[in-house]
Amino acid sequence: MRRYAATLAALLVGLVVVVAPASPASAHTKLSKAAPAAKATVTKPVETVTLTFSGLVKQAGTTVAVTGADGTAYQVDDARAVDRTITQAVRPLGVGEVTVAWQTVSGDGHRISGRYTFTNRYPPPSPAPSPTPVVAATATATAQASALALPAAAVDDGGIPPVGLAAIGAGVAAVLAVAVLVLVRRRRPRS
Repeated sequence: MRRYAATLAALLVGLVVVVAPASPASAHTKLSKAAPAAKATVTKPVETVTLTFSGLVKQAGTTVAVTGADGTAYQVDDARAVDRTITQAVRPLGVGEVTVAWQTVSGDGHRISGRYTFTNRYPPPSPAPSPTPVVAATATATAQASALALPAAAVDDGGIPPVGLAAIGAGVAAVLAVAVLVLVRRRRPRS
């Protein structure tokens, strides 16, 4: 019986050693605030899109695509990343749904990306600015949207990330290993 308990304890400790190193990865940088916000309706002119993150972001690899429902690209120049904030200047937006697709590199070197939409109700000044040619804008917007699309598993749905589940499993395994060792020591005959 003692040999069986010792083998079980060794297996549980081995599981903890294998799973535990993955737990620090659950603290990746995430988008914490956006202006305009996701699903918001704006009624004033928008001159910039501002994205604020939970950790530092790097300028290299940072892009923000701001597109209208018709595929018109509204971003002006390159996005600026400073500390935890990315700012993207935009020209006057068309009325309707606007998609913001972003991509950056977090301070720990991981590439992160996401997208969201908001609705613009503020009409552009007259005369309306001439839109980017539809063929070029549509191709560019489609390419940018494809490049910035998140896999379904990467979307934060408020649940526990897979790495977090691994850390919880490691903690449970550690508690079980200690419990087995305590039981084995208690049942050992005293000489």
